[in-house]
Parts: sequence; C-alpha cells; structure tokens
Amino acid sequence: MRQRLLSTVAALVVAILAATTVGVQTAAAGPPGGDGATFVAFTQLLRTCDFNTNLHAGPSGVARATALVHITGSEVIADVVLVTAIPNTPYDVRVIQMPRSSATGCNAGDPGVTGGVLVTDGAGAGGLSIHSPIVSGATGAWMYITRPGEFTQMPAEFYTSDFVVPI
Repeated sequence: MRQRLLSTVAALVVAILAATTVGVQTAAAGPPGGDGATFVAFTQLLRTCDFNTNLHAGPSGVARATALVHITGSEVIADVVLVTAIPNTPYDVRVIQMPRSSATGCNAGDPGVTGGVLVTDGAGAGGLSIHSPIVSGATGAWMYITRPGEFTQMPAEFYTSDFVVPI
C-alpha cells in the first residue's frame, strides 16, 4: 500500500513538472522567423483594421483566447485556441497583416487577410490553425476573433491580439 502511494505521488510530481516545462518552453519562444513561436494573448478591445482601438465599444464575452504564431519564409501560421466560450458556437478568426490603412477592409479574403471558422465543442473550447501567405511589404500580423451579432453588424463578441507580431 505504501509503495503504491509513493508511486502515485512520484507520478504526479513528474506529470506536474512535465506540464510546467512544456508551458515555459512555449511561452519562451524564439524570435520571429526562427524555429520558435510567439505566444499571443487576446483582450476584448474592438479594433479597426489598422490596429487602432475603438473606444466606443465595451467587452461583451467571457471567452479566453490565446495563439501561437509561427513565421516561416513564406507564411504566417496562427494556432488559435479559445476556451470558456459559448458551447457549440462558430467564431470567425482572421489573421490580418500590417501595415494596413483604416480605410481598407479586413474581411476574410481581402488582400492580406486570411480567415477561418472555429467551432467550439460542448464544453466551449475549440482550436484552429490558419496558414496565411505573407503578402509583399507586410511587417506584422495580428488576429481578430468575432462571434457575429444576430440583428446587427456589430459583433456579439470580439477578441483581438494584444500586439502585432513582427514578420
């Protein structure tokens, strides 16, 4: 009995150390263009297409979003994760490359904008990997997650990356 208890405690310690190490390696990713990735957190700031904030719209959701952004020679890869969101719900995810004018649209399919749909599971979690070819002259990229509004053009929920990831 004592040996089984010690084995269980030892297994838990190893699992906790392994999980902690994985998180530290992910967060301490290398520089853009290298083998590492950049960890990006999201906030509930409504932004215009040129990454400026819209001060007239407040937060509207409870989800938590993060992303790992990898830069290769020819594309930006954003691995987006959304948790504590509304279960079984589609969210629009866009990778928007900069620089970009505020007068230019940033809908999926516009030049320099790649999008996809993330659908949460029954627990309100989901993930999506977006591969976006780097456009000529791009210096950075940011992500925008929205849940469309039912009777309005204003999103029901919105999450934007905290910073522009250098390309």
